Amino acid sequence: MSLRDIKNNLYKKEAPENLSEHEISQYDPALAKDTGEMSKGEKDLWAKKTGLDVVEKKAIKKGLIAGAIVIGIIILMAIFMLVRQMLFQSGNATIEISGPTQTESGKLLTYEITYKNENRLTIKNAVLHINYPENFKPENNSNFKTDNLTSGSFNIGTIKGKTQGKIIFNGKAYSPKGALIYLKAVLSYNPSGYSSQFQANGQLGVNVNSAPITLEILAPQNASNGDAVDYQINYRNDGKEVINNLTIKVKYPDQFTFSSASPKASTDNNTWDIGNLSAGQSGKIVVSGKLEGERDNIKKVEASIGVSEQNEFTAYNSESAETKMIFSPLAIRQIVNNKEKLNVNAGETLEFDIAYKNNGNIGLRDVIITEKLDGSMLDLNSLKLDGGSFDTDSETITWKASDTKALENLGANQGGVISFSIKVKNIFPIGEEKDKNFIIRSLAKIDSPDVPTPISMNKIISSNEISMKVNTKLAIDVKGYYIDNIIANSGPIPPKVGEETTYTIHWRATNISNDVSGVKVFATLPTNAQMTGNIFPEGANLNYNSRTNEMIWTIGDMKSGTGLLFASPEVAFQVKIKPSLDQVGREVGLLGKTTISAKDLFTEESIMGEYEDKDTNLIEDSSVAGGIRVIK
Repeated sequence: MSLRDIKNNLYKKEAPENLSEHEISQYDPALAKDTGEMSKGEKDLWAKKTGLDVVEKKAIKKGLIAGAIVIGIIILMAIFMLVRQMLFQSGNATIEISGPTQTESGKLLTYEITYKNENRLTIKNAVLHINYPENFKPENNSNFKTDNLTSGSFNIGTIKGKTQGKIIFNGKAYSPKGALIYLKAVLSYNPSGYSSQFQANGQLGVNVNSAPITLEILAPQNASNGDAVDYQINYRNDGKEVINNLTIKVKYPDQFTFSSASPKASTDNNTWDIGNLSAGQSGKIVVSGKLEGERDNIKKVEASIGVSEQNEFTAYNSESAETKMIFSPLAIRQIVNNKEKLNVNAGETLEFDIAYKNNGNIGLRDVIITEKLDGSMLDLNSLKLDGGSFDTDSETITWKASDTKALENLGANQGGVISFSIKVKNIFPIGEEKDKNFIIRSLAKIDSPDVPTPISMNKIISSNEISMKVNTKLAIDVKGYYIDNIIANSGPIPPKVGEETTYTIHWRATNISNDVSGVKVFATLPTNAQMTGNIFPEGANLNYNSRTNEMIWTIGDMKSGTGLLFASPEVAFQVKIKPSLDQVGREVGLLGKTTISAKDLFTEESIMGEYEDKDTNLIEDSSVAGGIRVIK
């Protein structure tokens, strides 16, 4: 029966009763011939087995052997690990730092760093790394390799099992009182037979309980908006040794305007290079300025003393002080030449106007106004007062009700103006190189006994300060000669019509009180005059435009005191004239007005100086006396 027929029989509605009936086939077991295969005994594939054959026994044997090997390997590995653990454990390599935990800033400290290897196994490539803050300075440490400002290392090498060693580490902690610093030690190493690197760590905290340098900063307890304030910084070496290369840095509060300092700051008006400070030696710095701020604001000023190395400042001590901003019923303000901020010139007249007012809601009695003048550049003999009195010892002007009636009882919201004038000296008091960068200061104050003084606060006195920088005096001296030691001249004296006569002009520049930059000298020759080209010194940067007759001498930078304390730059050049008939009987122009200009590096203003025209009337050269006018 074919497969199709079987399928049809299976799925037809009336299937045959005996589906197992089929056609006779040679594969029918009932008709199969006995070929002897069914009687092969134990080798008969259809016969039931009663034991393991040789192949199976061999496979089992191999499996048992492999399992035994694996178990053996595991046991050996366990024994190896156990032995290895007995030989080395990372926790058995330790380091410990011992030494002082309390110290004085700047004192030499000695620490003992102990390293132990409690393992049986030797450790190799051992390196002890030391980490410390920037204000700790290692000193006198042999075999210590500095890595950077905050770390270094000792190369230990090999540490045998069950041994220990120690390293001495010295240094100084430079920190303010109360600072806590940490020394950290890290031992890195490789156990013998290991490729991995291990570490052991140790740490010690050190509290700085005192400093060899005492630092104190004094500030007013309170101030009103716009008041003049002084900060005084006192310092002293209380140690037993000289401390070298000291620097003081001050951080001012916000809305503080620097006015002046004594001594003058070395850098940026907030840094002073003190230098070396011997044991017991002391000093002070006074900083003046104006403080502004809203009522009840706290203004904090900070000062630090230490050393600067590689552009890093390390503080030995730091202190701070606070000022509380308050309201004052009295207000005072001054202007000079109608300005609150200005630079002034030598010989200038300063017109002061001091405005005062009672901003309170009650009258104030017996008001006193004072004006403190400060500056070696003020000509006190030129002082002109509108009332008031001047005390020459304190250089202070005082106005009372006896001088100004309004001060007897200053009503609420009432005020007034007091005026006076004084001149700036025309001659600078310069005797040595440090005599430079002159400043004139005026401090106005107002007070009344009716203004309250709160408990634990200083007396409320309103004040206002103006600081005026004095511009340098830049000058150019012009001289002319017929008989000259540098450049020889020729031609008739007195000069004749149609004939050439030469003269030598000397320029000499001076700069008095402040350093200047970009110094140049300008002049123009008259039409009838020309440069001959003779210049001394030959390398002088003097340029001449023959088309415009303009001359420019470029000098560059000049120090303060040039011409007084230091030699002046000078140049000489030759000019020639050829008079015409219309000039007979007259003096002939040799050089137009000479102008010198520069930038004042202290006041940051452009400065100029002038010298008048030069003609054949050379009063500095006696050889031309009587021969100054043109003849035929």
